Amino acid sequence: MKRSLLSLLLLMGLALTCGAQGQKVSLRFLSDGDPVAHKKEVTAIVSGQRTIITPQGDGSEYLIPVGANVELQLTAADGYVDYLWFDGDKEISRSYNLKSYEIQNLTTSKTIRVDCRKLIPVKFICPAEGSKGKEVNIDEQDDYGTVIAPEADGDTYMLPLQGSVYFDSGVDDNHFVLRWLLNGGATFPGKPDIFFKQNVPEGFELEVQFYKAGETRTVTYTQPSTAIIICKNRGQYDSPEIESGSTVDPGDEILFEIAPPDNPSGKVELHHWEVNGEPYMLGEEYYTDNSLSIYAFTDLDVTAVPMEEYEAPEIHLNLSAEQVDFGSVAIGETKSQSVTLTTEGATMPVLLGLRDAVPSLSFTPERLPSSGGEITITFAPTRREAVSTELLLKSGETIVTLPIIAQGTTALDTPSSETLPYRIQQSEIVWLEEVVATIYTADGRLLSTGTYSAGSVFRLPASGVYFVELQNHRYKVIVR
Repeated sequence: MKRSLLSLLLLMGLALTCGAQGQKVSLRFLSDGDPVAHKKEVTAIVSGQRTIITPQGDGSEYLIPVGANVELQLTAADGYVDYLWFDGDKEISRSYNLKSYEIQNLTTSKTIRVDCRKLIPVKFICPAEGSKGKEVNIDEQDDYGTVIAPEADGDTYMLPLQGSVYFDSGVDDNHFVLRWLLNGGATFPGKPDIFFKQNVPEGFELEVQFYKAGETRTVTYTQPSTAIIICKNRGQYDSPEIESGSTVDPGDEILFEIAPPDNPSGKVELHHWEVNGEPYMLGEEYYTDNSLSIYAFTDLDVTAVPMEEYEAPEIHLNLSAEQVDFGSVAIGETKSQSVTLTTEGATMPVLLGLRDAVPSLSFTPERLPSSGGEITITFAPTRREAVSTELLLKSGETIVTLPIIAQGTTALDTPSSETLPYRIQQSEIVWLEEVVATIYTADGRLLSTGTYSAGSVFRLPASGVYFVELQNHRYKVIVR
């Protein structure tokens, strides 16, 4: 009897075990980002036996035996990297470029997600003198993560698009960071030795510049006749006033303020500031605020020019043509003309722009140096049009104009049956390009006149004979 009971219990245990092994849970394995074919593989391990699991449905769901160990592998497509892995909503630690992830004893459904990113070339330029060795790290869990090795040139790094990255200058004990330059333009002061960049875009370039311990910068400024400049070093505690000719630490923020001699809180109508012999600009305009804050990355020599002391220089902008006349240009063709600009007395760059924007009209460049240069104007009509506008050229407060006229026409002055700008569709006239046309009935009665845009339709009222007049020529239209 005891033997029979033991056998029964063994059979029941075996049945329960088999039942448990037959149960399965859902594992979703997702790759985010661009819809690119990344290679995924899921392996279930039960009692040492490995089985590659075939995905279900949309290719992201895998049915796993309850209690199995699971190994997930992802191989990113060429030009991509698995940037971060997530187990549910939790970021997996140190998961940049992780090739596989293991789950022990899977008993409940879960989702594993991989954020795949496109790899883009990023430049990080750092002088060898002053650095113990630069380093680039992917941000993981708000800290340094995986170190990225440079390409063969030593300055290019393949980084995940829109990722977060640390750029470490590795500055040594005898140097300091002077500034960081982004894409050769925007400047950031150099107090941190490490530059953190979120959402790294395509075409991103970063340069770091150092200065040696003990180096200084000299600040000089010229007092105007009708106002007074007060200069402060905001890079030092309590922003002390400094005299012209003082030395400061490289990168210190220097504040210049101008006021009437007898009223320190008053305003001065200012024409512009000059820094190191060049007008200080705000975009394309003179900077005219009564205070100027600038970093001493180099020696600084500053002048303020009040409006009552300003003497406008005599500037001449001379063009090699009085106007540009393209004449008639057929739709679909392109014609270009070049004009040379010479200047006298100009110290500001020459900015170019059209008085009235015309889509078919373009010019290069949009800016010339103060010495002048060659301008290329291009006309490429896509419709019938008459163009009359002016190219404006501006240097400082001097403006000259260059009239431009052109005519966009069909290939033939008088349309033939092959070049007519319309087609007949049952009782409708479908216009193929923008035209000026007049429509008459067979007995000469005016039916419609005006400008018709390309793609528009004019419905004829009934069957019969009509005439379409284009450029003083009439064309018969028969509607049956």
